[in-house]
Amino acid sequence: MLKNTAEALVNVKNESVDKIKMVLRELKDYATGEKILTGQACDRVVAALPNSDTDGMLEALVKGNPAGVVAGIAAITKAVGAKSAVLIIRSAKNRDELQASAATAGLNLEIVESQMVNKREFEQDQLIHIETAAAAADLMIGKIPGIVIAVNEEPPIEVAFGISLGEVVSINNLKAISYEHHFYDVSRLEESLEECQVYGSGVIRTFTDQNCLVQAMQKELMILRQKSCGKCTFCREGLYQLSTIVDEMTKGLAKMTDWNLAKEIADAMELSTNCSLGRDAAAPVHSAYENFANEVEAHITKKECPAGECLAFTHIYVDPAKCNGCGECIDACPKSCIEGKEGYIAMIDEFDCSKCGECMGHCKTGAIISTSKRVPKLPNKLTRVKGSKAAVSEEKKNVKKSKSLRRRQMAKIMPLTNIVEETEKIEERKPKEGIIMKKLETDVIVVAGGPAGLAAAITAGENNLKSILFEKSSTTGGAANMGMGPLGIDTKVQKRDFNNISVKEALDMHMKYTHYRVDEDLVQTYFNKSADTIEWLEEMGVEFAGAFRYFKESEATWHIVKPENGVIGPRAAGAMVRKMTERAKELGTEILLETPVISLIQEDGKVCGVIAEDKDGNQIEARAKAVVVATGGFGNNKEMVKKEFGLNMGVDYFPFMIPGINGDGLNMMWKAGAAKFGQNIEAIYQLADNLSWMLLDAALRQPNLLINQFGERFMNEGDMGNTTFTGNALSLQPGNYGYCIMDESILKYYKKNGPDIFDIVHPADCFLAFEGQAAKAVEQGYEGYIEADTVEELAKKLGIDAEVLQDTFDEYNEMCETGVDTKFHKQPEYLHPITGKGKYLVGKFYLGAYGTIGGVRINKYCEVLDENSMPIEGLYSAGTDANTIYGDSYNFTLPGNSMGFAVNSGRMAGESIADYVASLNE
Repeated sequence: MLKNTAEALVNVKNESVDKIKMVLRELKDYATGEKILTGQACDRVVAALPNSDTDGMLEALVKGNPAGVVAGIAAITKAVGAKSAVLIIRSAKNRDELQASAATAGLNLEIVESQMVNKREFEQDQLIHIETAAAAADLMIGKIPGIVIAVNEEPPIEVAFGISLGEVVSINNLKAISYEHHFYDVSRLEESLEECQVYGSGVIRTFTDQNCLVQAMQKELMILRQKSCGKCTFCREGLYQLSTIVDEMTKGLAKMTDWNLAKEIADAMELSTNCSLGRDAAAPVHSAYENFANEVEAHITKKECPAGECLAFTHIYVDPAKCNGCGECIDACPKSCIEGKEGYIAMIDEFDCSKCGECMGHCKTGAIISTSKRVPKLPNKLTRVKGSKAAVSEEKKNVKKSKSLRRRQMAKIMPLTNIVEETEKIEERKPKEGIIMKKLETDVIVVAGGPAGLAAAITAGENNLKSILFEKSSTTGGAANMGMGPLGIDTKVQKRDFNNISVKEALDMHMKYTHYRVDEDLVQTYFNKSADTIEWLEEMGVEFAGAFRYFKESEATWHIVKPENGVIGPRAAGAMVRKMTERAKELGTEILLETPVISLIQEDGKVCGVIAEDKDGNQIEARAKAVVVATGGFGNNKEMVKKEFGLNMGVDYFPFMIPGINGDGLNMMWKAGAAKFGQNIEAIYQLADNLSWMLLDAALRQPNLLINQFGERFMNEGDMGNTTFTGNALSLQPGNYGYCIMDESILKYYKKNGPDIFDIVHPADCFLAFEGQAAKAVEQGYEGYIEADTVEELAKKLGIDAEVLQDTFDEYNEMCETGVDTKFHKQPEYLHPITGKGKYLVGKFYLGAYGTIGGVRINKYCEVLDENSMPIEGLYSAGTDANTIYGDSYNFTLPGNSMGFAVNSGRMAGESIADYVASLNE
């Protein structure tokens, strides 16, 4: 079969159809094991390698025996009564030779160069294996064909049927063989090669005890993935899932449930894929499941690789009892994965360790051990070798002595130089002089279409009241489009996940947090309504991903909206806004976009309407029985923020800036007689331009050394998970900022172990992508991120005295070494020494805020109160404008509070207005 059988071409051309049928009557197809002469006629014969053949070794037949392959195709074409034939090959370099052979045999042959066979295109044709064609040619010259086999990378040979595989494959030290993507134990070698058996690509691979079958399985799956055309969903997605699961096995990350899932996926692929590649793609998993379950399960349950080939299960560590602290291994490591210094036990960072073993050859005490077994408990920080006495130089003594002295110098405040410090004056918008172009009348007017305004409009509609909603931007939602979801207390969502907290518990927690400096009647009304509001939103079609904590010490009150892209994070609540907008329209709310309200109409002390202006500048007079103002505060008004809080946006204060939230509604209500009350910010902390540098922000906000412009620590960094606490602490520092410092050794620790502090907003895998965004920040000169190779360089970049900074590092590192923070009592597990290994990595964190809160005072009916705490008739407020329930600090221990207050107070306002309107009609 491997030699060119040109004489077969003449025989095929001259023989009768009956004679050819007689010769080929017992021939079986090498791809299916079934006889090729089935008695069914067809128009074409198509010869090709199966799609599942990822080796392509058998194309050697086309190159070495072109006459035989063509002669065999011609013989089968005549025998089945076909008019023409197609030869599909992956490389058609000898096309001319093949066509010449076809002419000799009198065959109408089309040659197609393709990596895959589209089975649907040839449904009415007879498909045969190229090897079947070569075998047919042998029969036409009176030769009994065998089968072409290649062992590993050896050249292919033809062997006769009937001999055992053991006669072809050496059985020394073998534990497994594979062919046709199946894995078999060595008992398979005793079986004879049979004509009815399918041997796939003809390549037989062998495996010894030093070869990991899980890695071999992963390699087969990756080869199949590369070969797959991707058009069949079961094949494309199935191969992706299988290769992911098996890859996790090689890394020690898989569970038994993953392995069982792999079997289910393989079963589905075998039944539902369209071609041989898809069906055989399940074979690596099926055969490993049947024949080598013990080896696979060892990777999962025992976390070990019996072959010792998976590096994830090979551990190299330093035995603390044997290490003498000489430090020679540190210099020997080519990857700089060993941390230590003279007199200290060396520590190997397994995350970047290549397991090369170079360090083992330099350790004279045999302290460096390589094993695939469980590693004993090792020091997690630099520890002195037992009995060693570290020499302390006079210089070091002087440094330690200096720590007891106050060395604060005049702080050099370092604002971002590329931020414009000038505050932009935003004047109160006043009506233009002129004629009212349009007059409208309704029951309720809602000023602004954020979650509070939409909730008020919906509730009014549910009470058979008509409403008009004025929104200054081109879409509804406001700040909620950036958010993730509202608070809920004692909800079904919480109970389902065993995370419920009672209203009594939450109210007690909140009032103690705020020291009772808030209206408890307003808070309890909101809290008691919150569970019903979650169900109310669900009835509109809003889905929740669950109830979450923001950080470990908070409660699971944050009902995050199920994100449309499947990724929990900022903007998830946009889906809720769309559902609420649709519901408001269904209930008859007229929504006027790009139509800001510019003043309230007040007659005889009663608010009875608004003056608005459309995008063309035309004035609108709208009158109603009641007005709800829910404009979201003044978080984007630099002048008001400066006046109220003394903060300079873009200089010493970096909040989320939501366009359009400029305090319009508050100014209108104050003008109408509302008491000015409770203005504050929802304090947080973040890098400047946080959303553009989300990965940097996430990676750097871990509880590492946090210092101010004086080079001094100022808080327990373990509390940084509560962003309000950290924001408050930063607001007391010069310039309202601080530097959070780590180095590359700490970054490696996080890559390996994950963050010290998890939260729901920042991605926990940010450390893996850190270097890319850090390089971009350095390239662009982003001043919120600083890198330095030495303390001196870092001190210069930060504008801090180098000796002061070194003192702070020394003091902090001593605490890390002892495991005791004598200053702020930070948890020992957060004490990572700042050694500068690799380089220093620094984030410049500023006081920030989600926005402003408060400005007017409301009661539990959401009526706006005047200076005498009396309601202004017809005027209601909801959401951020009226959110005075936090006292001096945003309550992050009950996350989702601001959006929760917005939606619930919107409902509360709508219900109160319905009662008010009903009283007017009595």
